Amino acid sequence: MRVFRDVGLVEQLGSGMSGILKAYDESIFEISEHFIKVIFLFSVEKGNVPADKWSGDENGDEIKILQTLENEPDITAQRLSKKTGFSVRKISRIIKKLRELGKIIRVGSDRKGYWKINE
Repeated sequence: MRVFRDVGLVEQLGSGMSGILKAYDESIFEISEHFIKVIFLFSVEKGNVPADKWSGDENGDEIKILQTLENEPDITAQRLSKKTGFSVRKISRIIKKLRELGKIIRVGSDRKGYWKINE
C-alpha cells in the first residue's frame, strides 16, 4: 500500500475502510493465508449498464453490444456491425466472450432466435 500512496494512487492508507464498512458488513471479505478477496454486491436497473460492470472492457465495446442486444434482442451480427461500427469478426469475438462469461445466452436457433441478457 505504501507504493500506491507514494505514487499518488491512494490518499491515505485504510481511509476507505470506514466507508466500506458503513455500506457492507464483514461477510464481503474472504481472507486466506495469502489473499484478501472483497466481493461488492450491487444491482443494476435494466438499461443502465455501468462501464465498470464488465471487467476487461476498458473502451466500452461490450457495453455497447449489450445495450444494443437489450434494445434489439433479435438483431443479426451484420446489423449489429452496422449499428456499432465494429467488424463482424469483432462482434463475434465479443459475443463469444459474453457467452463464456454467462452475460448473455442465445434462446432459439441462430436464424430465428434472440439474445437474452443475464442479470
